[in-house]
Amino acid sequence: MYLIGPAAASFSLCLLAMFALRPIAIAVDLIDRPGGRKHHTGDIPVVGGLGMLLGIILGTGLLPLPDWTAGTLLAACSMLVTVGLIDDRFDLSPWTRLSVQVAASLTLIFGAGATVRTLGAPFGEPILLDGFASYAATVIAMVAAVNAFNMLDGMDGLAGALAMVALAALAILAGRAGQTVALSVSVVIMASVLGFLLSNLPIELNRNVRCFMGDSGSTLLGILVAWLCVEVSQAAAPAAKPITMLWIVAIPLFDLCWTVIRRSIRGIPPFRSDQGHFHHLVLRAGFGVKGAFILLILLAILLATFGIAIDRAGVPDSWSLAMLVAAGALIIKLLNSPDLIWKLVPPPLRGRRRALSDT
Repeated sequence: MYLIGPAAASFSLCLLAMFALRPIAIAVDLIDRPGGRKHHTGDIPVVGGLGMLLGIILGTGLLPLPDWTAGTLLAACSMLVTVGLIDDRFDLSPWTRLSVQVAASLTLIFGAGATVRTLGAPFGEPILLDGFASYAATVIAMVAAVNAFNMLDGMDGLAGALAMVALAALAILAGRAGQTVALSVSVVIMASVLGFLLSNLPIELNRNVRCFMGDSGSTLLGILVAWLCVEVSQAAAPAAKPITMLWIVAIPLFDLCWTVIRRSIRGIPPFRSDQGHFHHLVLRAGFGVKGAFILLILLAILLATFGIAIDRAGVPDSWSLAMLVAAGALIIKLLNSPDLIWKLVPPPLRGRRRALSDT
């Protein structure tokens, strides 16, 4: 019950920010315009990241959190949102963005003690990390999560809704394990994301107040989900195994891995944008935007639920990893078979089939 007030405050402030920040975004030209790879209609303010951050700041401020946890977490988030807003307006270089992502990760490591100390036993024997190896693994995990959610932010509501799936799963795990900090922060973040999604979901009712989260929002969600995964899986009494965290973020993880593999094979720089992400493949197969959104969210829920179930059943990490890899390969194969997906699409969810270039 103690979470109702902070969650309501987080939701309300983010929702109000979506309206209040719109004219400011227009005045400073913080606008996403259609053209090139962008197929949306009209000029859309990019204020979601800042709005969500404001909601999270208020919500966490009302929680009984240790000062070092709240302060460090919000400092890391503020770094990413600030640089994300600048990037949304002026297009920073990939290396500048990467350096800030690393700095935000190090802030959480040294300020909040968020470190990956074990990878579980995915190959039979437990893998324990210490010192530099622990820091390096944590930075890699957080930077990967930041970029995974950033890559998914190409369709209305998708990145936010996938974050909601992960946050809900983490909240459930934290609640069962009595991890009050992770549970409280998860609920507050979910409330703020929900406030943003009301202006970003692919529905007709929000067309006049539509906003995008931009790089500021997607990187914010990435670092928050990554931090919570570390908190839940690396505690003295972990709520779940480290491998289970990968199931919880399976769709962003699969999309990131497929992107790296695809671009490496074609000799494309890893930071170069293309139209081969999962949402592009689903749209190419014939789903409308709503259909693509529903499919990917249902897949994310299914994978997270399955991962938690096999964790509870005590399935060995090696089997869990094997099943995760198999699921990823199957999903990637399916999404790259547009004719097969088209046959599976219910007619109400079908859109106009269109060819999308890979570069």
